[in-house]
Amino acid sequence: MAKSGKVTAVLACVAMLSVTTLADTFKLLIVHTNDMHSRFEQTSKSSGVCSEQEAAKNQCFGGFPRVSEAVTLARARSKMENTQSLFLIAGDIYQGTLFYTIYKWKIVAKLTNMLRPDAMSLGNHEFDDGVKSLVPFINNATFPILASNLDLRKEQDLYRPNLKNSVVFDLGGVKVAVIGYVTPDTKFISQAGEVEFLDEVESIKAEAERIKEREPDVRIFIALGHSGFEMDQKIAAGVPDIDAVVGGHTNTFLYSGSKPDSEDPEGIYPTFVTQESGRRIPVVQAYAYTKYLGQLSLEFDSQGEVIHAVGNPLLLDHNVEQDPFILEELNKWKKNISLMADEEIGRTKVLLDGDTKHCRVHECNLGNFITDAYIDYMARLHKLNYGKGWTDTPISIQNGGSIRASIDVSSKGGKVTMADLMAVLPFINNMVRMSLKGSDLLEVLEWSVFDYNADEHKGKFLQYSGLRVEYDLHKPNGKRVVRALARCGECRVPIYEPIDPNKSYYVITTAFLAKGGDDFKVLKQNYRSQHEMDITDTDMVKEYFRRRSPVYPGVEGRTKFVNHIESAASIMRSSILMPFIISLATVLSTP
Repeated sequence: MAKSGKVTAVLACVAMLSVTTLADTFKLLIVHTNDMHSRFEQTSKSSGVCSEQEAAKNQCFGGFPRVSEAVTLARARSKMENTQSLFLIAGDIYQGTLFYTIYKWKIVAKLTNMLRPDAMSLGNHEFDDGVKSLVPFINNATFPILASNLDLRKEQDLYRPNLKNSVVFDLGGVKVAVIGYVTPDTKFISQAGEVEFLDEVESIKAEAERIKEREPDVRIFIALGHSGFEMDQKIAAGVPDIDAVVGGHTNTFLYSGSKPDSEDPEGIYPTFVTQESGRRIPVVQAYAYTKYLGQLSLEFDSQGEVIHAVGNPLLLDHNVEQDPFILEELNKWKKNISLMADEEIGRTKVLLDGDTKHCRVHECNLGNFITDAYIDYMARLHKLNYGKGWTDTPISIQNGGSIRASIDVSSKGGKVTMADLMAVLPFINNMVRMSLKGSDLLEVLEWSVFDYNADEHKGKFLQYSGLRVEYDLHKPNGKRVVRALARCGECRVPIYEPIDPNKSYYVITTAFLAKGGDDFKVLKQNYRSQHEMDITDTDMVKEYFRRRSPVYPGVEGRTKFVNHIESAASIMRSSILMPFIISLATVLSTP
Protein backbone atom coordinates (compact mmCIF):
# COMPACT_ATOMS: atom_id res chain seq x y z
CA MET A 1 0.00 0.00 0.00
CA ALA A 2 1.36 3.42 -0.92
CA LYS A 3 2.70 5.74 1.79
CA SER A 4 1.03 9.10 2.51
CA GLY A 5 1.82 11.83 0.03
CA LYS A 6 1.63 9.49 -2.95
CA VAL A 7 -0.30 10.89 -5.90
CA THR A 8 -4.05 10.35 -5.82
CA ALA A 9 -5.96 9.03 -8.80
CA VAL A 10 -7.72 12.37 -9.24
CA LEU A 11 -4.43 14.21 -9.74
CA ALA A 12 -2.61 11.47 -11.61
CA CYS A 13 -2.45 13.26 -14.95
CA VAL A 14 -1.01 16.40 -13.34
CA ALA A 15 1.38 14.48 -11.15
CA MET A 16 2.92 12.72 -14.14
CA LEU A 17 4.41 16.07 -15.12
CA SER A 18 5.94 16.87 -11.75
CA VAL A 19 6.54 13.75 -9.64
CA THR A 20 9.43 11.43 -10.34
CA THR A 21 8.91 7.70 -9.93
CA LEU A 22 11.64 5.10 -10.07
CA ALA A 23 12.05 3.83 -13.63
CA ASP A 24 12.48 0.29 -12.35
CA THR A 25 13.35 -1.32 -9.05
CA PHE A 26 16.00 0.48 -7.03
CA LYS A 27 18.52 -1.34 -4.84
CA LEU A 28 20.17 0.27 -1.82
CA LEU A 29 22.70 -1.17 0.63
CA ILE A 30 22.73 0.57 4.02
CA VAL A 31 25.93 -0.14 5.90
CA HIS A 32 25.55 1.05 9.48
CA THR A 33 27.00 1.11 12.97
CA ASN A 34 26.02 2.64 16.30
CA ASP A 35 27.37 3.20 19.81
CA MET A 36 31.00 2.94 18.74
CA HIS A 37 32.14 4.58 21.99
CA SER A 38 35.65 5.49 20.91
CA ARG A 39 36.71 1.91 20.22
CA PHE A 40 39.30 3.24 17.80
CA GLU A 41 41.55 0.22 18.38
CA GLN A 42 40.45 -3.39 18.06
CA THR A 43 38.91 -4.75 21.27
CA SER A 44 38.68 -7.93 23.30
CA LYS A 45 35.77 -10.33 22.93
CA SER A 46 33.90 -8.40 25.64
CA SER A 47 34.72 -5.04 23.97
CA GLY A 48 37.38 -4.09 26.49
CA VAL A 49 41.07 -3.55 25.79
CA CYS A 50 42.59 -6.12 23.41
CA SER A 51 45.77 -7.55 24.93
CA GLU A 52 48.93 -8.40 23.00
CA GLN A 53 48.28 -12.08 23.70
CA GLU A 54 44.76 -11.87 22.27
CA ALA A 55 46.00 -9.99 19.23
CA ALA A 56 48.67 -12.62 18.61
CA LYS A 57 45.98 -15.32 18.72
CA ASN A 58 43.64 -13.40 16.37
CA GLN A 59 41.09 -13.03 19.17
CA CYS A 60 40.36 -9.31 18.75
CA PHE A 61 37.36 -7.58 17.21
CA GLY A 62 36.30 -4.33 15.62
CA GLY A 63 38.15 -1.05 15.83
CA PHE A 64 38.01 1.80 13.31
CA PRO A 65 40.60 0.26 10.93
CA ARG A 66 38.47 -2.89 10.65
CA VAL A 67 35.23 -0.88 10.25
CA SER A 68 36.87 1.08 7.45
CA GLU A 69 37.98 -2.04 5.61
CA ALA A 70 34.56 -3.68 5.93
CA VAL A 71 32.77 -0.56 4.69
CA THR A 72 35.14 -0.25 1.73
CA LEU A 73 34.54 -3.88 0.75
CA ALA A 74 30.76 -3.51 1.12
CA ARG A 75 30.73 -0.40 -1.06
CA ALA A 76 32.86 -2.11 -3.72
CA ARG A 77 30.61 -5.16 -3.73
CA SER A 78 27.45 -3.06 -4.05
CA LYS A 79 28.97 -1.12 -6.93
CA MET A 80 29.75 -4.35 -8.78
CA GLU A 81 26.14 -5.44 -8.22
CA ASN A 82 24.79 -2.14 -9.57
CA THR A 83 23.49 -1.26 -6.10
CA GLN A 84 23.70 2.16 -4.45
CA SER A 85 25.08 2.39 -0.91
CA LEU A 86 25.03 4.59 2.18
CA PHE A 87 27.23 4.33 5.27
CA LEU A 88 25.35 5.66 8.31
CA ILE A 89 26.38 6.07 11.97
CA ALA A 90 23.59 6.16 14.57
CA GLY A 91 25.27 8.22 17.30
CA ASP A 92 27.55 7.82 20.33
CA ILE A 93 31.07 7.89 18.95
CA TYR A 94 32.14 9.97 21.97
CA GLN A 95 33.28 8.43 25.25
CA GLY A 96 34.51 5.04 26.31
CA THR A 97 38.32 4.73 26.12
CA LEU A 98 41.50 6.44 27.21
CA PHE A 99 41.83 7.85 23.69
CA TYR A 100 38.69 9.90 24.19
CA THR A 101 39.56 10.86 27.76
CA ILE A 102 42.80 12.46 26.58
CA TYR A 103 41.99 13.74 23.08
CA LYS A 104 38.22 14.40 23.25
CA TRP A 105 36.54 15.64 20.04
CA LYS A 106 39.80 15.99 18.12
CA ILE A 107 40.46 12.27 17.74
CA VAL A 108 36.77 11.58 17.10
CA ALA A 109 36.68 14.08 14.23
CA LYS A 110 39.97 12.94 12.72
CA LEU A 111 39.29 9.20 12.70
CA THR A 112 35.58 9.38 11.90
CA ASN A 113 36.36 11.59 8.91
CA MET A 114 38.69 8.84 7.71
CA LEU A 115 35.77 6.37 7.78
CA ARG A 116 33.96 8.64 5.27
CA PRO A 117 30.39 8.11 6.54
CA ASP A 118 27.58 9.61 4.48
CA ALA A 119 25.80 10.87 7.61
CA MET A 120 25.71 10.51 11.38
CA SER A 121 23.00 11.19 13.91
CA LEU A 122 23.82 12.80 17.23
CA GLY A 123 23.87 10.52 20.27
CA ASN A 124 23.43 11.48 23.90
CA HIS A 125 27.14 11.01 24.63
CA GLU A 126 28.09 13.63 22.06
CA PHE A 127 26.87 16.10 24.71
CA ASP A 128 28.93 14.61 27.57
CA ASP A 129 31.48 17.42 27.63
CA GLY A 130 28.90 20.11 27.02
CA VAL A 131 28.02 22.16 23.99
CA LYS A 132 31.50 23.68 23.97
CA SER A 133 33.02 20.30 23.07
CA LEU A 134 30.33 19.41 20.55
CA VAL A 135 30.60 22.57 18.44
CA PRO A 136 34.21 22.00 17.25
CA PHE A 137 33.40 18.40 16.37
CA ILE A 138 30.47 19.53 14.23
CA ASN A 139 32.64 22.22 12.62
CA ASN A 140 35.41 19.76 11.75
CA ALA A 141 33.30 16.82 10.59
CA THR A 142 33.37 16.27 6.82
CA PHE A 143 29.94 14.63 6.86
CA PRO A 144 26.50 15.93 7.90
CA ILE A 145 25.42 15.44 11.52
CA LEU A 146 21.68 15.00 11.94
CA ALA A 147 18.97 15.57 14.55
CA SER A 148 15.51 16.84 13.64
CA ASN A 149 14.11 17.02 17.18
CA LEU A 150 16.25 19.80 18.68
CA ASP A 151 15.15 23.28 19.73
CA LEU A 152 18.35 25.35 19.70
CA ARG A 153 16.89 28.79 20.35
CA LYS A 154 18.46 28.92 23.84
CA GLU A 155 21.73 27.33 22.69
CA GLN A 156 22.52 29.21 19.52
CA ASP A 157 26.17 28.14 19.41
CA LEU A 158 24.82 24.93 17.91
CA TYR A 159 23.40 26.73 14.89
CA ARG A 160 26.06 25.29 12.58
CA PRO A 161 25.77 24.60 8.84
CA ASN A 162 26.84 20.99 9.35
CA LEU A 163 24.21 20.22 12.03
CA LYS A 164 21.04 19.52 10.08
CA ASN A 165 17.57 18.07 10.50
CA SER A 166 18.09 15.90 7.44
CA VAL A 167 20.11 15.42 4.28
CA VAL A 168 19.01 14.37 0.79
CA PHE A 169 21.26 12.15 -1.35
CA ASP A 170 21.02 11.77 -5.11
CA LEU A 171 21.90 8.12 -5.70
CA GLY A 172 22.03 7.44 -9.41
CA GLY A 173 19.15 9.79 -10.05
CA VAL A 174 17.05 8.56 -7.11
CA LYS A 175 16.69 10.96 -4.20
CA VAL A 176 16.91 9.48 -0.71
CA ALA A 177 16.28 11.55 2.43
CA VAL A 178 17.90 10.67 5.76
CA ILE A 179 16.28 12.28 8.81
CA GLY A 180 18.06 12.34 12.18
CA TYR A 181 16.83 12.09 15.77
CA VAL A 182 18.27 11.73 19.28
CA THR A 183 16.74 10.69 22.59
CA PRO A 184 15.14 13.43 24.72
CA ASP A 185 16.64 11.62 27.72
CA THR A 186 19.86 13.41 26.75
CA LYS A 187 18.55 16.33 28.80
CA PHE A 188 18.89 14.21 31.94
CA ILE A 189 21.75 11.82 31.18
CA SER A 190 24.27 14.19 29.59
CA GLN A 191 25.33 17.86 29.58
CA ALA A 192 23.10 19.40 26.91
CA GLY A 193 22.95 22.92 28.33
CA GLU A 194 19.84 24.79 27.20
CA VAL A 195 19.05 22.50 24.27
CA GLU A 196 15.41 21.39 24.28
CA PHE A 197 14.56 17.94 22.90
CA LEU A 198 11.28 17.38 21.08
CA ASP A 199 9.20 14.29 20.41
CA GLU A 200 10.94 12.09 17.84
CA VAL A 201 7.88 10.86 15.94
CA GLU A 202 6.32 14.29 15.50
CA SER A 203 9.65 15.89 14.58
CA ILE A 204 10.41 13.29 11.91
CA LYS A 205 6.89 13.60 10.51
CA ALA A 206 7.26 17.37 10.24
CA GLU A 207 10.69 17.12 8.63
CA ALA A 208 9.42 14.61 6.05
CA GLU A 209 6.65 17.04 5.12
CA ARG A 210 9.16 19.89 4.76
CA ILE A 211 11.34 17.75 2.51
CA LYS A 212 8.38 16.81 0.28
CA GLU A 213 7.40 20.45 -0.08
CA ARG A 214 10.98 21.49 -0.86
CA GLU A 215 11.91 18.52 -3.05
CA PRO A 216 8.81 16.67 -4.30
CA ASP A 217 10.93 14.15 -6.20
CA VAL A 218 12.29 12.60 -2.98
CA ARG A 219 10.78 9.11 -2.92
CA ILE A 220 12.64 7.31 -0.13
CA PHE A 221 12.92 8.32 3.55
CA ILE A 222 15.32 6.77 6.07
CA ALA A 223 15.21 7.60 9.80
CA LEU A 224 18.66 7.58 11.41
CA GLY A 225 18.88 8.11 15.13
CA HIS A 226 19.76 7.37 18.68
CA SER A 227 16.72 6.80 20.91
CA GLY A 228 16.66 3.05 21.51
CA PHE A 229 15.03 0.06 19.89
CA GLU A 230 11.57 0.68 21.35
CA MET A 231 11.47 4.22 19.95
CA ASP A 232 12.91 3.01 16.63
CA GLN A 233 9.87 0.77 16.31
CA LYS A 234 7.49 3.58 17.30
CA ILE A 235 9.00 5.74 14.56
CA ALA A 236 8.58 2.92 12.06
CA ALA A 237 4.93 2.54 13.08
CA GLY A 238 4.07 6.21 13.44
CA VAL A 239 5.75 8.06 10.55
CA PRO A 240 3.85 7.23 7.33
CA ASP A 241 6.64 8.37 4.99
CA ILE A 242 9.44 6.36 6.58
CA ASP A 243 10.80 3.38 4.61
CA ALA A 244 13.46 2.12 7.06
CA VAL A 245 14.80 2.95 10.52
CA VAL A 246 18.49 2.71 11.47
CA GLY A 247 18.88 3.08 15.22
CA GLY A 248 21.17 2.99 18.23
CA HIS A 249 21.37 3.78 21.98
CA THR A 250 20.22 0.42 23.38
CA ASN A 251 23.10 -1.58 21.84
CA THR A 252 20.49 -3.95 20.48
CA PHE A 253 21.84 -7.03 18.74
CA LEU A 254 19.52 -8.21 15.99
CA TYR A 255 20.43 -11.28 13.96
CA SER A 256 18.80 -13.86 11.72
CA GLY A 257 20.19 -17.37 12.02
CA SER A 258 22.79 -18.87 14.36
CA LYS A 259 24.60 -16.23 16.39
CA PRO A 260 28.17 -15.61 15.16
CA ASP A 261 29.70 -14.97 18.58
CA SER A 262 28.71 -14.63 22.25
CA GLU A 263 25.97 -12.00 21.82
CA ASP A 264 22.44 -13.39 22.02
CA PRO A 265 20.08 -11.88 19.42
CA GLU A 266 17.24 -9.80 20.86
CA GLY A 267 15.25 -10.09 17.64
CA ILE A 268 15.59 -10.85 13.96
CA TYR A 269 17.48 -8.66 11.49
CA PRO A 270 15.76 -6.69 10.16
CA THR A 271 12.83 -6.48 12.56
CA PHE A 272 9.67 -5.52 10.68
CA VAL A 273 7.04 -3.12 12.02
CA THR A 274 3.66 -2.95 10.28
CA GLN A 275 2.03 0.46 9.93
CA GLU A 276 -1.75 0.96 10.05
CA SER A 277 -1.67 1.22 6.25
CA GLY A 278 -0.18 -2.26 6.02
CA ARG A 279 3.31 -1.09 5.01
CA ARG A 280 6.09 -3.19 6.61
CA ILE A 281 9.05 -1.11 7.76
CA PRO A 282 12.46 -2.70 8.48
CA VAL A 283 14.17 -1.60 11.70
CA VAL A 284 17.85 -2.32 12.44
CA GLN A 285 20.59 -1.83 15.00
CA ALA A 286 24.07 -3.38 15.07
CA TYR A 287 25.00 -3.96 18.73
CA ALA A 288 27.88 -1.63 19.77
CA TYR A 289 31.61 -1.02 20.26
CA THR A 290 32.48 -1.64 16.56
CA LYS A 291 32.16 -5.40 17.02
CA TYR A 292 29.64 -5.70 14.19
CA LEU A 293 28.80 -3.78 11.03
CA GLY A 294 25.15 -3.80 9.99
CA GLN A 295 24.38 -4.51 6.33
CA LEU A 296 20.79 -3.96 5.22
CA SER A 297 19.93 -4.64 1.58
CA LEU A 298 16.77 -2.87 0.41
CA GLU A 299 14.90 -3.10 -2.87
CA PHE A 300 12.26 -0.53 -3.82
CA ASP A 301 9.55 -0.62 -6.47
CA SER A 302 8.83 2.19 -8.92
CA GLN A 303 6.81 4.08 -6.28
CA GLY A 304 9.60 4.01 -3.71
CA GLU A 305 8.04 1.22 -1.64
CA VAL A 306 10.21 -1.43 0.01
CA ILE A 307 9.56 -4.78 -1.64
CA HIS A 308 12.55 -6.66 -0.22
CA ALA A 309 14.68 -6.17 2.91
CA VAL A 310 17.34 -8.64 4.03
CA GLY A 311 20.71 -8.64 5.72
CA ASN A 312 22.65 -9.28 8.90
CA PRO A 313 25.38 -7.67 10.96
CA LEU A 314 28.87 -8.74 9.94
CA LEU A 315 31.10 -9.87 12.82
CA LEU A 316 34.32 -7.85 12.54
CA ASP A 317 36.75 -10.51 13.70
CA HIS A 318 40.24 -11.38 12.45
CA ASN A 319 38.82 -12.45 9.10
CA VAL A 320 38.33 -8.76 8.29
CA GLU A 321 41.60 -6.97 7.59
CA GLN A 322 42.47 -3.62 9.20
CA ASP A 323 42.80 -0.52 7.03
CA PRO A 324 46.55 0.30 7.09
CA PHE A 325 46.00 4.03 6.64
CA ILE A 326 43.80 4.32 9.74
CA LEU A 327 46.19 2.05 11.65
CA GLU A 328 49.04 4.40 10.78
CA GLU A 329 47.03 7.43 11.89
CA LEU A 330 45.97 5.71 15.09
CA ASN A 331 49.57 4.90 15.96
CA LYS A 332 50.36 8.64 15.95
CA TRP A 333 47.77 9.22 18.67
CA LYS A 334 48.88 6.16 20.65
CA LYS A 335 52.39 7.44 21.30
CA ASN A 336 51.27 9.87 23.98
CA ILE A 337 49.11 7.43 25.90
CA SER A 338 50.89 4.08 25.69
CA LEU A 339 52.74 4.40 29.01
CA MET A 340 49.62 5.49 30.86
CA ALA A 341 47.44 2.89 29.17
CA ASP A 342 49.79 0.00 29.99
CA GLU A 343 50.23 0.93 33.66
CA GLU A 344 49.24 -2.07 35.77
CA ILE A 345 46.90 -1.10 38.61
CA GLY A 346 45.93 -4.54 39.88
CA ARG A 347 44.80 -8.06 39.07
CA THR A 348 41.54 -9.96 38.98
CA LYS A 349 40.79 -13.65 39.37
CA VAL A 350 37.30 -13.38 37.84
CA LEU A 351 35.48 -11.71 34.98
CA LEU A 352 34.54 -8.20 36.08
CA ASP A 353 31.18 -8.05 34.35
CA GLY A 354 30.33 -4.56 33.13
CA ASP A 355 28.04 -5.59 30.28
CA THR A 356 25.39 -2.91 29.77
CA LYS A 357 22.75 -5.62 29.42
CA HIS A 358 23.63 -6.81 32.94
CA CYS A 359 24.60 -3.75 35.01
CA ARG A 360 21.57 -1.81 33.77
CA VAL A 361 19.13 -4.62 34.56
CA HIS A 362 20.34 -6.39 37.71
CA GLU A 363 23.18 -6.53 40.19
CA CYS A 364 26.58 -7.09 38.55
CA ASN A 365 29.87 -7.93 40.20
CA LEU A 366 31.71 -4.97 38.67
CA GLY A 367 29.02 -2.66 40.07
CA ASN A 368 29.58 -4.24 43.48
CA PHE A 369 33.33 -3.80 43.16
CA ILE A 370 33.11 -0.13 42.16
CA THR A 371 30.69 0.82 44.92
CA ASP A 372 32.73 -1.15 47.47
CA ALA A 373 35.76 0.88 46.37
CA TYR A 374 33.95 4.08 47.31
CA ILE A 375 33.05 2.68 50.74
CA ASP A 376 36.63 1.52 51.33
CA TYR A 377 38.00 4.98 50.56
CA MET A 378 35.55 6.67 52.92
CA ALA A 379 36.22 4.13 55.70
CA ARG A 380 39.95 4.77 55.52
CA LEU A 381 39.37 8.54 55.43
CA HIS A 382 37.13 8.21 58.50
CA LYS A 383 39.85 6.33 60.36
CA LEU A 384 42.33 9.08 59.59
CA ASN A 385 39.87 11.60 61.03
CA TYR A 386 39.39 9.51 64.18
CA GLY A 387 35.63 9.37 63.76
CA LYS A 388 33.23 7.20 65.72
CA GLY A 389 32.18 3.87 64.31
CA TRP A 390 33.85 2.21 61.34
CA THR A 391 32.73 4.89 58.83
CA ASP A 392 30.53 7.95 58.53
CA THR A 393 29.50 6.98 54.97
CA PRO A 394 28.28 3.37 54.84
CA ILE A 395 26.29 3.62 51.59
CA SER A 396 27.39 4.20 48.00
CA ILE A 397 25.37 4.27 44.79
CA GLN A 398 26.34 4.21 41.12
CA ASN A 399 24.13 4.30 38.03
CA GLY A 400 24.57 1.23 35.86
CA GLY A 401 24.83 3.43 32.78
CA SER A 402 28.19 4.79 33.94
CA ILE A 403 29.77 1.32 33.78
CA ARG A 404 30.90 1.05 30.18
CA ALA A 405 32.93 -2.16 29.77
CA SER A 406 33.95 -5.46 31.31
CA ILE A 407 37.43 -6.57 32.35
CA ASP A 408 38.08 -10.14 31.24
CA VAL A 409 40.33 -12.24 33.46
CA SER A 410 41.45 -14.31 30.47
CA SER A 411 42.70 -11.41 28.34
CA LYS A 412 46.00 -10.64 30.12
CA GLY A 413 46.29 -13.36 32.72
CA GLY A 414 44.22 -11.29 35.13
CA LYS A 415 46.30 -8.13 34.75
CA VAL A 416 44.27 -4.92 34.97
CA THR A 417 45.66 -1.77 33.36
CA MET A 418 44.77 1.89 33.47
CA ALA A 419 43.33 1.51 29.97
CA ASP A 420 40.98 -1.18 31.29
CA LEU A 421 39.79 1.09 34.08
CA MET A 422 39.26 4.03 31.74
CA ALA A 423 37.19 1.83 29.46
CA VAL A 424 35.00 0.91 32.45
CA LEU A 425 34.72 4.42 33.95
CA PRO A 426 35.53 6.90 31.18
CA PHE A 427 33.61 9.89 32.55
CA ILE A 428 36.02 10.80 35.40
CA ASN A 429 33.41 12.10 37.82
CA ASN A 430 34.23 13.90 41.05
CA MET A 431 32.71 12.18 44.07
CA VAL A 432 30.07 13.72 46.33
CA ARG A 433 29.24 12.85 49.94
CA MET A 434 25.70 13.86 50.79
CA SER A 435 23.10 13.38 53.50
CA LEU A 436 19.71 11.94 52.56
CA LYS A 437 16.63 11.42 54.68
CA GLY A 438 15.46 7.84 54.64
CA SER A 439 12.37 8.91 52.70
CA ASP A 440 14.59 10.46 50.03
CA LEU A 441 16.80 7.38 49.89
CA LEU A 442 13.71 5.23 49.32
CA GLU A 443 12.61 7.59 46.54
CA VAL A 444 16.03 7.18 44.92
CA LEU A 445 15.61 3.40 45.01
CA GLU A 446 12.13 3.69 43.52
CA TRP A 447 13.42 5.82 40.64
CA SER A 448 16.03 3.17 39.88
CA VAL A 449 13.22 0.83 38.73
CA PHE A 450 10.64 3.38 37.59
CA ASP A 451 9.24 2.07 34.29
CA TYR A 452 11.72 -0.81 34.56
CA ASN A 453 12.01 -2.84 31.37
CA ALA A 454 14.59 -5.60 31.17
CA ASP A 455 14.89 -5.08 27.41
CA GLU A 456 15.61 -1.33 27.51
CA HIS A 457 18.76 -1.35 29.71
CA LYS A 458 18.15 2.10 31.19
CA GLY A 459 21.26 3.65 32.67
CA LYS A 460 19.51 4.85 35.83
CA PHE A 461 19.32 1.33 37.31
CA LEU A 462 21.47 1.49 40.44
CA GLN A 463 24.39 -0.57 41.67
CA TYR A 464 25.20 -0.04 45.34
CA SER A 465 27.12 -0.99 48.44
CA GLY A 466 25.62 -0.84 51.92
CA LEU A 467 22.07 -1.57 50.78
CA ARG A 468 19.93 -4.70 50.44
CA VAL A 469 16.82 -4.07 48.37
CA GLU A 470 13.93 -6.21 47.16
CA TYR A 471 11.62 -5.01 44.39
CA ASP A 472 8.22 -6.24 43.23
CA LEU A 473 7.92 -5.14 39.61
CA HIS A 474 4.25 -6.09 39.49
CA LYS A 475 3.51 -3.18 41.81
CA PRO A 476 2.94 0.32 40.39
CA ASN A 477 5.78 2.80 39.88
CA GLY A 478 6.76 4.46 43.15
CA LYS A 479 5.64 1.48 45.25
CA ARG A 480 8.00 -1.23 44.07
CA VAL A 481 10.44 -1.30 47.00
CA VAL A 482 9.06 -4.04 49.26
CA ARG A 483 12.12 -4.35 51.49
CA ALA A 484 15.09 -2.01 51.91
CA LEU A 485 17.89 -2.43 54.43
CA ALA A 486 20.79 -0.05 55.03
CA ARG A 487 24.14 -0.82 56.63
CA CYS A 488 24.93 1.12 59.78
CA GLY A 489 28.25 2.93 60.08
CA GLU A 490 28.23 3.46 63.84
CA CYS A 491 27.90 -0.22 64.77
CA ARG A 492 30.88 -2.07 66.19
CA VAL A 493 29.81 -4.91 63.91
CA PRO A 494 28.12 -3.63 60.71
CA ILE A 495 24.56 -4.87 60.35
CA TYR A 496 21.70 -4.12 57.98
CA GLU A 497 18.57 -2.43 59.34
CA PRO A 498 15.30 -1.34 57.70
CA ILE A 499 15.58 2.14 56.23
CA ASP A 500 13.88 4.63 58.55
CA PRO A 501 12.12 7.36 56.50
CA ASN A 502 12.88 9.93 59.22
CA LYS A 503 16.55 9.07 59.75
CA SER A 504 19.48 10.68 57.90
CA TYR A 505 21.89 8.53 55.90
CA TYR A 506 25.25 9.56 54.47
CA VAL A 507 25.77 8.40 50.90
CA ILE A 508 28.69 8.74 48.50
CA THR A 509 27.99 8.92 44.79
CA THR A 510 29.25 10.57 41.62
CA ALA A 511 28.74 14.24 40.83
CA PHE A 512 26.77 13.15 37.78
CA LEU A 513 24.10 11.50 39.93
CA ALA A 514 24.29 14.06 42.74
CA LYS A 515 23.51 16.86 40.30
CA GLY A 516 20.42 15.10 38.98
CA GLY A 517 21.82 12.93 36.20
CA ASP A 518 19.45 10.24 34.90
CA ASP A 519 16.72 12.52 36.26
CA PHE A 520 17.35 11.68 39.93
CA LYS A 521 15.54 14.82 41.05
CA VAL A 522 15.69 14.04 44.76
CA LEU A 523 19.50 13.83 44.63
CA LYS A 524 19.68 17.18 42.86
CA GLN A 525 17.49 18.73 45.54
CA ASN A 526 19.91 17.54 48.23
CA TYR A 527 23.13 18.43 46.38
CA ARG A 528 25.35 21.22 47.72
CA SER A 529 28.53 22.26 45.93
CA GLN A 530 30.52 22.12 49.17
CA HIS A 531 29.79 18.38 49.33
CA GLU A 532 31.87 17.74 46.20
CA MET A 533 35.22 16.07 46.84
CA ASP A 534 38.59 16.56 45.15
CA ILE A 535 38.87 12.92 44.13
CA THR A 536 37.31 11.10 41.18
CA ASP A 537 35.58 7.76 40.78
CA THR A 538 38.50 6.42 38.73
CA ASP A 539 41.00 7.46 41.42
CA MET A 540 39.05 5.64 44.13
CA VAL A 541 38.69 2.46 42.09
CA LYS A 542 42.34 2.56 40.99
CA GLU A 543 43.44 2.81 44.62
CA TYR A 544 41.11 -0.06 45.60
CA PHE A 545 42.59 -2.29 42.90
CA ARG A 546 46.08 -1.60 44.21
CA ARG A 547 45.14 -2.29 47.82
CA ARG A 548 42.98 -5.40 47.28
CA SER A 549 44.47 -7.27 44.32
CA PRO A 550 43.93 -9.94 43.30
CA VAL A 551 40.21 -9.21 43.39
CA TYR A 552 37.30 -11.64 42.94
CA PRO A 553 33.99 -9.83 43.56
CA GLY A 554 30.78 -11.79 43.28
CA VAL A 555 27.06 -11.22 42.93
CA GLU A 556 25.77 -11.19 46.51
CA GLY A 557 22.03 -10.62 46.38
CA ARG A 558 22.20 -6.89 47.05
CA THR A 559 19.32 -6.46 44.60
CA LYS A 560 16.52 -8.99 44.42
CA PHE A 561 13.31 -9.15 42.42
CA VAL A 562 10.17 -10.91 43.60
CA ASN A 563 7.65 -11.92 40.92
CA HIS A 564 10.43 -11.31 38.39
CA ILE A 565 9.47 -10.22 34.86
CA GLU A 566 11.41 -12.10 32.18
CA SER A 567 12.81 -9.99 29.37
CA ALA A 568 11.45 -10.31 25.87
CA ALA A 569 14.90 -11.38 24.65
CA SER A 570 14.94 -14.23 27.19
CA ILE A 571 11.43 -15.23 26.19
CA MET A 572 12.48 -15.22 22.53
CA ARG A 573 15.47 -17.45 23.26
CA SER A 574 13.26 -19.78 25.29
CA SER A 575 10.73 -19.98 22.49
CA ILE A 576 13.49 -20.87 20.05
CA LEU A 577 14.80 -23.65 22.29
CA MET A 578 11.44 -25.01 23.47
CA PRO A 579 10.67 -27.20 20.41
CA PHE A 580 14.10 -28.78 20.73
CA ILE A 581 13.62 -29.38 24.47
CA ILE A 582 10.20 -30.94 23.91
CA SER A 583 11.59 -33.19 21.16
CA LEU A 584 14.51 -34.23 23.36
CA ALA A 585 12.18 -35.00 26.26
CA THR A 586 10.04 -37.14 23.95
CA VAL A 587 13.06 -39.11 22.76
CA LEU A 588 14.33 -39.67 26.30
CA SER A 589 10.92 -40.82 27.52
CA THR A 590 10.42 -43.30 24.67
CA PRO A 591 11.10 -46.92 25.77
